[in-house]
Amino acid sequence: MSLKVLKFGGSSVGSAEALRRAAAIVKDELPSGGLVVVSALRGTTDRILDACAAAGAGRVSEAQAHLAALRDRHRGTAAGLGLLDTVAAEWEPLFDRLDQLLTGMAMLGEATSRGRDSALAVGETLSAHLAAACFGGTFREVREVMRTDARFGKARPQLADLRAAAAPWREALAAGALWITQGFLGATAEGLTTTLGRGGSDTSATLLGEALAADEVQIWTDVDGVLTADPSLVPEARPIPQMSLGEAEALSAFGAKVLHADSLAPGGRAGFRLVVANTLRPSASRTEILPVPPRREPGAVTSVAYKEGLSLLRFPASEGLEPPLEAARRLEEAGALRFGLVSSPAGTLLAVRPDTPAAAKVMETLAASGPELETGWAVVALVGEGLRADPLAALRHLAALGQEPVGGLLTGSSTVSIAFLVPESRLGDLIPRLHERCVDGPRPSRSAGRQKAG
Repeated sequence: MSLKVLKFGGSSVGSAEALRRAAAIVKDELPSGGLVVVSALRGTTDRILDACAAAGAGRVSEAQAHLAALRDRHRGTAAGLGLLDTVAAEWEPLFDRLDQLLTGMAMLGEATSRGRDSALAVGETLSAHLAAACFGGTFREVREVMRTDARFGKARPQLADLRAAAAPWREALAAGALWITQGFLGATAEGLTTTLGRGGSDTSATLLGEALAADEVQIWTDVDGVLTADPSLVPEARPIPQMSLGEAEALSAFGAKVLHADSLAPGGRAGFRLVVANTLRPSASRTEILPVPPRREPGAVTSVAYKEGLSLLRFPASEGLEPPLEAARRLEEAGALRFGLVSSPAGTLLAVRPDTPAAAKVMETLAASGPELETGWAVVALVGEGLRADPLAALRHLAALGQEPVGGLLTGSSTVSIAFLVPESRLGDLIPRLHERCVDGPRPSRSAGRQKAG
C-alpha cells in the first residue's frame, strides 16, 4: 500500500472554514488511511509565547488574559464545527496544564526554554484533537515516536530511535488507519517535551515520512506550490510544477518562505516525493520536489530568490581568518543566519542576517571593535538545475546586472545556484528584471553563450 503523510500549517487549520477545507482534502487524498500532521491554530504559538513572557516577568494578569483568549478562540472554532462537546473532555486538562505552567513561570520569575516547550505543546495538541474530530480520524501523540535530544527550543531528532519507535505506527497505517498527530513537538528519551524550532511542523512531517517509509509527503499551505519568484515583486511569478531537491534546498537557503532547509533533508535520505500545495485551491497547480532531478535545458534558471535585512562585516586582510571565523560563531550562537564568508587577499567579508536581538547586540559589539559594518544589504540567488548542466550560464546571466553595485559573489557546494549581494534598495527593480531575463526569457544554449554574452 502507498503511504502518504499530509501536513497542514496554522493557516490551513486556523478557523472552522479552514478545517472543513482541510477535511475535504484529507478525504480525497487519504481514502485508505494515512497520517496527518497539524500545526497549532494560526496565532496560537505567538500568543502562548507572549503568555510565557508575561508570566516570567511577573505580569500574571496579562498571562491569564492570553490564556482566556486562547480558550475562547479554540472553543469558538470547535463550536463553529459542532464539535465542542466532542473535544471538551480532551481539551480541559490541556488548558489546566497551560495554566499550571504559567503559574510556575510566574512563581519562578522566569520562562525557561524547557517551560516554553511544554507550554507550546499545549497549542499543538489542542489543534490535533480538533483536527482528529473534524477529519474523522484518531489522535495519536507524536511524542510517542519523535525522539530528540534535550536542546529545548531547537531539538535535534534522533533518527535511529525515531525509526524504531515508528515501527508500530507503520504497521497500523499500512493496514488503513487514519491518524492525526502534532507537528513541531518531540520528546527526549526521558519523556521531556521538546520543540524542533523554526520550520518544525514541516520538519516533523518529513521526518515522520522518512521513519514510516512513506511514498509521498504533502505540505499544505496558502500558496500554489513553490513559485518562480516572490509574487509581491513579480506578479507574473508562477508555480514550478517539478523541481529537484537541490533546487529546493537552494531556494530555502536564499529566502523562499514556503520551504525550510531542515524539512528537506529527510526527503534526500529517504527518497520520497515531497509535494507543496494550496489548501485554499486544492485543484490548483502544485510543486513536486523529486529525488531525481527533472530534465532542464542547459543554462535554464528555475527561480529567482532573495533575502533582505543582511549586514556585512568587512575584516582587513591583516587580521587573518581567526577574527571573522570567531565573529561568525558568536553571531550564529546568538541566532543570526550566515549567508556568506568570503576571504581574499584584500580581506574577509562576513554576510549575516541578525534575526534576534541577541545577534544584533553581538553585531554592534563586533563593529565597535574594528571591522567595518554595512547594513541594508540583500542576497539574490539564481537557482536552477540548468546551471549544473552549463556552469558558464551563471556568468552570462550576471551580465544582466549591468552597472548594479554588487557587493560580492557567494559560492558554496551547490552547483545549481549562484548568489550575490546587492543593496536592499535595488530589489524592487532587480528581481523583476532578473525574472524576465533568466526565467521568462529565452534559455541560453552553450553555443549562443559563446557567440554573445548576456
